[in-house]
Amino acid sequence: MEKRQNRRDFLKKTGVVAGLSQLPLLGWSTGFSTLLSEGVNPAGEFSLLKLDKLLTNYQFPFVDEFSTTSFNTHYSQFNSYGSKAVRAGELSLHSILKGESQQFDFVSSRLANNGIKGRNQIFKYLVSGSVHCETNATLTPQKWKVATKIALSEEESAFGGTGTIGEGKVKSGEIQIQSEAKLIRKQFGNQQLSWKWGLIAVVQKMAEASTLELQFAMLDEFDAVYQNQKLRFRRNARIDCGSDRLIDFKVFELTGDGVLPTVYWVDHLNRTVFVICGMEAFVLGK
Repeated sequence: MEKRQNRRDFLKKTGVVAGLSQLPLLGWSTGFSTLLSEGVNPAGEFSLLKLDKLLTNYQFPFVDEFSTTSFNTHYSQFNSYGSKAVRAGELSLHSILKGESQQFDFVSSRLANNGIKGRNQIFKYLVSGSVHCETNATLTPQKWKVATKIALSEEESAFGGTGTIGEGKVKSGEIQIQSEAKLIRKQFGNQQLSWKWGLIAVVQKMAEASTLELQFAMLDEFDAVYQNQKLRFRRNARIDCGSDRLIDFKVFELTGDGVLPTVYWVDHLNRTVFVICGMEAFVLGK
């Protein structure tokens, strides 16, 4: 109890306001002040208190090396509601080079009850698939196949006929989506294109190449396109991540039409560790 109180006293002394949590705690360390003062909004500060209880035993995923083209990463998803936060799902992302393309296989699993106690749904919203991308700076998607369903697990059958499979491709400045014998076209013009979960890898490439800014259109949820996105380097930060190890981070921020500002924390190995967007936070695990 005393250690817990000391931690909260420390948070208060940093001048952070409770109840606006957006970032995960790394554990009790002297490096808190840098992370605390960063926050999501460049013009303000956000408290990390809401995820404190959920990540009390969180261990930073130390590794010796990381490849930005061939990797397996797994994130826990947290949602915040008012002054509280809950564990709400998971995201796995696997990348490998295949010829002149970078292929991403992914699984997003969200609890149907959004992690809220008192709601008894045990089903999950599952989205899985593969995306073949160009190896350019924005990892432009060339084609993709995505399956969605509500089920108990990835292996279980879809509940109540909820399973769907969609395919899409990019051609001449537009996305073309084939779903249930219906072809949908959406224009994005002459901007470069990226995609929502692919941005986890895009910022890794930016950190590796010391790229300061990218502008593009973004494929979101594989059925919508948002124009005029800007992904830019915001600052460097050195954080005590436990085990007496100081880790250098590069912080990137996404802003643009139709999206909430999103912050990406990329470590010294060019690995995306934290993604924070509005009420959602993704935390890399081992």
